[in-house]
Amino acid sequence: MPILETMVLHRGAANGCPLVLSMPSRIHRRMPISATVIGDWPESFANPRFIGFRMKREKRNISGSIKNIAIVVQPHQEISNSQNRKYGGVERVVASLIKGLLNKNVNVSLYTAKKCSMDCRVIYPIGLFDGEFRGKIHQTQLEVYSRKVREDLEHKDFDIINNHYDPITFVALKNITTPTITTLHGPATEENVKIYGDFPEYHFSAISLAQKNSYPSNMNFVEEGFIHNSIDDDHPFSENKRGYLFSVSRIEPIKGQKNAITIATRCGLDLVIAGNCLDKKYFHEEIAPYVTKDLSKTEKQRERIEFINSISKYEPDLGTIIYVGEVSEQERDQLMKHAKAFIFPIEVQEAFGLVLIEAGIVGTPVIAFNRGAIPEIIEHGKTGFYGNTIDELVGFTDRASEINPQDCREHIKNRFNNDRMVDSYLKLYRTIVAENYA
Repeated sequence: MPILETMVLHRGAANGCPLVLSMPSRIHRRMPISATVIGDWPESFANPRFIGFRMKREKRNISGSIKNIAIVVQPHQEISNSQNRKYGGVERVVASLIKGLLNKNVNVSLYTAKKCSMDCRVIYPIGLFDGEFRGKIHQTQLEVYSRKVREDLEHKDFDIINNHYDPITFVALKNITTPTITTLHGPATEENVKIYGDFPEYHFSAISLAQKNSYPSNMNFVEEGFIHNSIDDDHPFSENKRGYLFSVSRIEPIKGQKNAITIATRCGLDLVIAGNCLDKKYFHEEIAPYVTKDLSKTEKQRERIEFINSISKYEPDLGTIIYVGEVSEQERDQLMKHAKAFIFPIEVQEAFGLVLIEAGIVGTPVIAFNRGAIPEIIEHGKTGFYGNTIDELVGFTDRASEINPQDCREHIKNRFNNDRMVDSYLKLYRTIVAENYA
């Protein structure tokens, strides 16, 4: 069971604004501290009432071992190792990292606002939020959360802090005395480049070479500069491929569901689409008109369950397009392992594409646009195909049967296993800690 620490948020009389955070006395460490205003933050992040506490630590002699790590995620990200968890790439990577670190006897403390089922210490800076975050998290919410994360970290004695991506949290951790590394999970958008590029001396790690190369060259990427994501090898495997293509990701233009429909229609294959509907306008205007079976509706849940459970016996139905809504990991594996191919005609430069290794581990070839990190993950002609046009991807669907499902699985087990990722992170942590206390 996770160890919980809940911090109490007090509100001031003026406008109900969050002020100072108090914690149970057992959390405080008996160490001298000095109060200093955290300055030089972006204007949107400034709060004149906020005071950060900076620890006066003595330099330590580091033996090279890493024993205590803080991992910070965004407040809406639910870190779980359950097969019933909903789809979320960053959440899955962090869960795998925590699991691997714990297996190597490293103490992990996770900062979040959502319930966590991992066997690590869990710290809720703004308390436990047990509901659903609707839509995009408001910047003010992230700022409050990030400030509380920093304030708590100033009272703890970690070897290193690993921030997973959010720019606002990154800024909040600026100048903290504990060595810190930020793992970038997203693309080099204009906003991200501006924020991270303003602090090139801080430590960064990308999740692919392509992603690293998309960021400014003066940023301080440690070691090789990137660590590929990983996946467990306990996912089911099947050589029983049926006559449908599969697409799973958030429903939004950049994920390319419209392209997937075009490809499936042109090659005369059925298409199963899964994913939560992030962009409802896009779904209703570009996707829904082509869907012949919408199993995501409440009244269709029994039919949906029967469809997923019997997918191993699926018979093609002349270009049928089926939408099943958001899926759990177990449901995704079931639909993925029996697909003729996983189709990934994404519209952006992909930073990594965790779903690509999720396809490979169950033995399903990938057909994708050649964008971003795709060539780092797919072995063209052996575990899938990538091209630059719709015409090319349509042609590759005819060649999907050339791919040996066992080759797909072995490629992922050898190149993207958890031990490899966790060992790379530990090496990265040791390098940063040694540099910080040199």
